[in-house]
Amino acid sequence: MSFNFKKPSKLFSWFYSLFCPIYGKSYYKELLKSLKLSGSESILDFGSGAGVLAKKIIKELSNGGKLTCLDLSEAFLNRVRRKLRKYSNADLIWGDIRELSIPPNSFDRITISWVIHHLPKEELQDILQSIVNTLKPDGKIYVIEFLSPPHGIPEAELFKLFDGTGLSESVVFRKKMTGIFEFKKT
Repeated sequence: MSFNFKKPSKLFSWFYSLFCPIYGKSYYKELLKSLKLSGSESILDFGSGAGVLAKKIIKELSNGGKLTCLDLSEAFLNRVRRKLRKYSNADLIWGDIRELSIPPNSFDRITISWVIHHLPKEELQDILQSIVNTLKPDGKIYVIEFLSPPHGIPEAELFKLFDGTGLSESVVFRKKMTGIFEFKKT
């Protein structure tokens, strides 16, 4: 089954907004621990979706930190906008990262939650390289991903996608058929 994430139906975006907090609760908790935030970091939430993770991250950024939420869907970004409306340290960007003017070395941390398996396979390498280019030296990318097809990507394939990007990889957390992975820029 395929969904249109650029222009989701109201029913789908409603369902997605309910599903993410329930299914993702333990994963988000592990991810937040792994991020080891001091509060001053610059973070990109790539594919912010309904903004569930963004809301958890922004609460940790109290010491001059900044959160940038990027999504292809204007409908989902509107949901994020409502969730983050009281925070002045959040930027929302609508568009394709490959077509935006995000300067290199902009982010200390990047989160990608349950997004990679939705991206077109023929564009994945190009998209990931654009993401990596925005990461600061010693920065880290954290990926939460389903690990079994058809609605997921095998772990070996995920590591292969990041191979050649100049990042080291490690498994942060694995439960059932979902994992959290860390990729560090050296």
